[in-house]
Formats: sequence, C-alpha cells, structure tokens
Amino acid sequence: MGLPPPGLWLKRLWVLFQVALHVAIGKVLLMLFPRRVKQNILAMGEKTGMTRNPHFSHENWIPTFFSAQYFWFILKVRWQRLEDMTEQGGLAPNSPVVCLSGERCSIWDFMQDGWAFKNNVDIKSHRNLQDRLRAARLLLDRSPQCPVVVDTMKDQSSSCYAALPERLYVLQEGRILYKGKPGPWNYNPEEVRAVLEKLHS
Repeated sequence: MGLPPPGLWLKRLWVLFQVALHVAIGKVLLMLFPRRVKQNILAMGEKTGMTRNPHFSHENWIPTFFSAQYFWFILKVRWQRLEDMTEQGGLAPNSPVVCLSGERCSIWDFMQDGWAFKNNVDIKSHRNLQDRLRAARLLLDRSPQCPVVVDTMKDQSSSCYAALPERLYVLQEGRILYKGKPGPWNYNPEEVRAVLEKLHS
C-alpha cells in the first residue's frame, strides 16, 4: 500500500497531540474530581442511550476511560477517520469482505443479495481471518435478522467507511443513502429505521 502522503502524516501527528492531551487532561480531572467527571460521562451516556441498558452498568465503562488501551483505541479511530472515503449520496466504496463460509466477495455483492468496556464480550485482536470469523459467529448466536460478513485482514472496509468502532450506513445500488455519525456517542439506529421505512413506503 505504500507510505501515506506527507500531509496525512502531519494530520496524524496533530491528532496524536490532541488525543494525548485529551487523555492526560481526562486522567488528571478524573483523579482530582472523580464525582464531577463521572457525572459528565453519565450525561454523555444518557444522550446516546448507553445508560438505558440495564445489563450495561456504568461501572463497566467509566473506569476504562483515559487508560492506555483507551488512548490507543481513540488514536486508531481518529487516524482512521482521516481516511474516510464516504459521502452521503456518493458512490459506496466496493471494498472486499469475507462471508462466514470463507468465500470472498465485496460490499456491493453483499448489498445485492484493543480498548473495550469491562464485562463486555472479550474478543482478542484478530491475528488471522479464522479468528475474525470465530468472533463473527458470536454475533450469529444472537440470531441477527441480516446476513453477516467480516472485513479482510487488511481492514479495507473499515478504513473506507471510517467505521471504527461502529457506524451505520444504508447502501442501495452502490450508493450511500445514509451515513451515520461515528459511535458509540453518535450512534443512532432510529435514523436508520426512518430511512428504511421511507425506502419501503
């Protein structure tokens, strides 16, 4: 794939500085004013619906903030967003994915046919495609109402769609009809429901 252009390196350096500053300030504030920081984080969680899940206690996620793992995860997410190739109304990148059968296909074929919270499903970083497929089968155990595919080990789909840690899209006939904001704070399934209902009406 080659080295990124010099402009991208400068942007990455700036993002590194921003994330390091964010984590350092957050860690200091959490030590000095734990109650106030917890209230602010809970307020953010309330806006996004994270606090409404009775099986997902705030003790599972607030203590993970501002850790080394949090720093590296946020840095990876912010760096990936610098390479976002998607635009609502534009062509959807036709990146490669892998079906759980192991068959390789692309996002368009599919269309037509770390940091983690405590007490979350513990999935180690994937070292190979088999690890990634095993992790995807955990999702199948919950009987999703849609087909499931995984990204290749080059993470091309994740990069093209700036999807880390999560992002919702509605694609149709190779076009992006809806591009959600990055999760978990701006993750909005209700917007997707409205787009899908409009398509089917």
